[in-house]
Amino acid sequence: MMGIKLTKLLAASVILSQYVFTCAFTTPFSVRTLSYQHDCVKLRVTTSTSEELAVQIRDGVSEQQTLSSATSQDIVVVDGMPTPILVDSEEDATNTYRAGLITIGFITLLFASNSPILRSAWEYTSSAPPVLLINAAVSVVGLVGVIASSPFLNQIVNDPSAQGNTSKDANNNGNDLAARIIGSSAIAGLELGLWKFLGTTTNLYGLSQTSSDHGAFLIQLTTLIVPVVQGIMGVPIPKQIWAAIGLALGGVVIFTQDPNQSSCASLEGDILCALAAVFYATYDLRLFRWGKLVPTNELITTKMITQSLLALSMLSLFGRQETLDFLSNSSADDLKLVGIVALWSGFAVN
Repeated sequence: MMGIKLTKLLAASVILSQYVFTCAFTTPFSVRTLSYQHDCVKLRVTTSTSEELAVQIRDGVSEQQTLSSATSQDIVVVDGMPTPILVDSEEDATNTYRAGLITIGFITLLFASNSPILRSAWEYTSSAPPVLLINAAVSVVGLVGVIASSPFLNQIVNDPSAQGNTSKDANNNGNDLAARIIGSSAIAGLELGLWKFLGTTTNLYGLSQTSSDHGAFLIQLTTLIVPVVQGIMGVPIPKQIWAAIGLALGGVVIFTQDPNQSSCASLEGDILCALAAVFYATYDLRLFRWGKLVPTNELITTKMITQSLLALSMLSLFGRQETLDFLSNSSADDLKLVGIVALWSGFAVN
């Protein structure tokens, strides 16, 4: 039975990776960008499938207009400016598009492995480990991994906060009394660490009571909750996304009614995994804001410190005796498996 499940998981991973990498090397044909720059004047032309040119000219004051049925030759900059030479940046946009899809595809594969790996800690041990022990181990290993890998990641990952903070979020942050007193990094780390702690803890409790299939699928409710909340907040959501949300939600309902999973899944575990998705979605939404305001390295480190301290505190207050019993009764193989789970979920996935 376990071999069949692993085969299905690997097959799904292969299919997903093939799709992602096929898309990664496909040019996004619907958008093409042309740009021109001279001194303080920046001109950017974006063409879409509607054959309209959206032109944005910056010279101290921003102005945007739409030119119907125009071509790049119709755009002229006068008043002493040289004749514009439009540089086609389609290749740069394509490379960025590919890199983004490859990164997202790789992260998707990592997250897809998380629930089965975590579930194995309860399926293949002679003595079930305490949830709070797994939670603390994953969080601490994640913190160590972030500290160890941050110098390398800083060299290859662009920092969104370094691109300038002229948004309303930045102004609101400047008016935040707590942020001025203890710093934006601390406030962001405390908030994100709390949401991530709640999500991870709830997810682990859910996985200890349900199957890895249900846990992995339900946790992906995050991808449905985030666009719904953004739509409620006024962010334009395409109709295709709304249709996908409806189809996915129906799939979740059908999936959780699978009678073949009744022996290893429970309603309580499913509810906890769905609640974890809510916490993770909140984390994603808040990360979108804080990521533009706080340097990435500081943000991730303070978030993991907060998450680790909360997990260790919970273990000390409510799981100490249960952990001591597990350590005294478990075999070497049990401890080895728990260590592998903590390393994979803490270091690789985090």
